[in-house]
Amino acid sequence: MDSLGKARQLGQRLASGGEGEIFALRGRADVIVKWYYPEVLEKRGELLHRKVEAMRELRDSQTTQDVCWPLIRVFDHQHRWIGFAMYRAQGVKMGCLAHTLLYARHFPNLDRRQIVGYLLRYIEIVQQLHRAGICIGDYNLNNVFCVPRSDSVTLIDCDSYQLRVGGTFYPCPVGSPDMTPKEHQGKAFRDIVRTPRSEAFSLAIVLFKCLMLGRHPYDIVGGGDPVRNLRRGNFAYGRGQRSVPQGDWYALWQALPNEVQEHFITTFIDGADNPGQRTTLSQWHEALTAYREQLESGECRRELIVASGKVGGRAQSVR
Repeated sequence: MDSLGKARQLGQRLASGGEGEIFALRGRADVIVKWYYPEVLEKRGELLHRKVEAMRELRDSQTTQDVCWPLIRVFDHQHRWIGFAMYRAQGVKMGCLAHTLLYARHFPNLDRRQIVGYLLRYIEIVQQLHRAGICIGDYNLNNVFCVPRSDSVTLIDCDSYQLRVGGTFYPCPVGSPDMTPKEHQGKAFRDIVRTPRSEAFSLAIVLFKCLMLGRHPYDIVGGGDPVRNLRRGNFAYGRGQRSVPQGDWYALWQALPNEVQEHFITTFIDGADNPGQRTTLSQWHEALTAYREQLESGECRRELIVASGKVGGRAQSVR
């Protein structure tokens, strides 16, 4: 039932996750329903309900269809709260974009101009949330949808976001160590207070993985796992470019403009220990806007595949 007590019929199950399942809503192709698992509702139902209601209070001023925000309360046949309805995201998961094999299947004729367009729109949406005092917290490429052949981006799984409403703080209780800045490593995600500076680090990893077709910035040849390297600030593509994976990865890195490279180096080396050194979202937006102009003017090559068969390539006039 919806918040007015009107019976609604669910369609097919579209997805399932750690907290609940996502269903289509019959008669509304643009709307889906998140139904929390009974065990989750039993354990944390009251807190989840309060947080979703707090998010609904913010929906008019901070959210659009670019963010799949909780819109309508949903109840079972016994009038018990079980979840919420939201707009349905269109497109393909960003995780398929940042993948050396899947990008060609899901994003035909993808080029660097299109990747940068997605990233600019993504930054703008995150900036919109930050202005409202909302932090994403759990940076996950599968929680971002991109529409092929456009710059359209939509964020999903928003009920985990960190926010403060009416004096009540709602943390983001989930995350991934390989997307988490050093100062938050080793802590329970529910106990972390995210900030724009900590978010800037996680966002930079998303940018890097998309521009490098899935490569993690702290993935080093012979250098241990990414989380260990992250904690040590060991960025292979930094000054001196030690332990850089050769071949396609090196070509992709070399294709980036110097300004973009420097922002990554500063964020992942200097900013690993000093959050104040990290490139801000506005700086990233400025740098990627300039990169898009270079791609459109031909100063930088748009292609991902060049004649040599390698991923990458850069116009000779650059560098």
